[in-house]
Amino acid sequence: MSTLAIPAATRRDVSAPGRPPIDRVWALLVLLPVAALMLLNLLPLVWGVLTSIKPEAVIFATPPQFAGFSPTSAHYERVFAAGFVQSFAISLAYAGAAVVMALALALPAAYAFDRFEFPFRQSLFLLVVASIPLSLGAAALLIPNYVYFVRLGLVNTPFALPLIYAAHQLPMAIWVVKGTIEGIPRELDEAAVIDGASRFGILRHVMLPLARPALGAAGTLAFVGSWNEFVAGSVMVDAPWLRPIQPLIYGFIGFFGREWGPLTAAATLAIIPILVVFALLGRLIVSGLTKGSVKG
Repeated sequence: MSTLAIPAATRRDVSAPGRPPIDRVWALLVLLPVAALMLLNLLPLVWGVLTSIKPEAVIFATPPQFAGFSPTSAHYERVFAAGFVQSFAISLAYAGAAVVMALALALPAAYAFDRFEFPFRQSLFLLVVASIPLSLGAAALLIPNYVYFVRLGLVNTPFALPLIYAAHQLPMAIWVVKGTIEGIPRELDEAAVIDGASRFGILRHVMLPLARPALGAAGTLAFVGSWNEFVAGSVMVDAPWLRPIQPLIYGFIGFFGREWGPLTAAATLAIIPILVVFALLGRLIVSGLTKGSVKG
């Protein structure tokens, strides 16, 4: 009986299971810095949470105590007594309204920049992209925004901050959505036109479903940016019932010192929506930002 010989070039050595030693070394060299960076990023969060439940005397103990103390809820009670729930709710309303307005304007704007030919199209889009870092540095826009809103009678009204937040997040949203629309074949537009669809119909029935990952990514980033905004929220509104959450947290930094217990308690509560949003929609950021990287 003849046996089937396996050529040496195609023969696979199954005597050594697992990765080669050199691969395990490289994996270890990559994972160790990643683990160190994760630890450095998580340490302030863990320290803040622990500080928020420490008694006042333990907060300033030397050496610092990570365990062995009796947790207290006094700092959280102080935060809730300062109107945290009201500021939390109004901040959610501000951020939600800003996201809706930014996405409602970003989709047609991105569609127009990609599909239409009009004078100064590239120059206008470069201006939009250049506005992204400018909107992140919102302090540079504070004085002109305040002057405009005073003349319009919008200072200290519920409409002031959502309008400012939406304007700040709109350039980034346009840029993200346009990257996805660039990857949508124009043949789909032509097929929709043959079927009798208008430009609005194409935008609603073709672009909107296909651009949902980008809209989710832009909406997530817009929500985080609006939620974390501090400068405009400190100046544009003064009434306690209109005050967002970031100025309330800053209120625990007084003239004579910082109330570290309530400060860390408020910061711990304020980070919960960000964690929830990234836990539910974090994948949309990756898929939305990479959707238009490959055309076809």
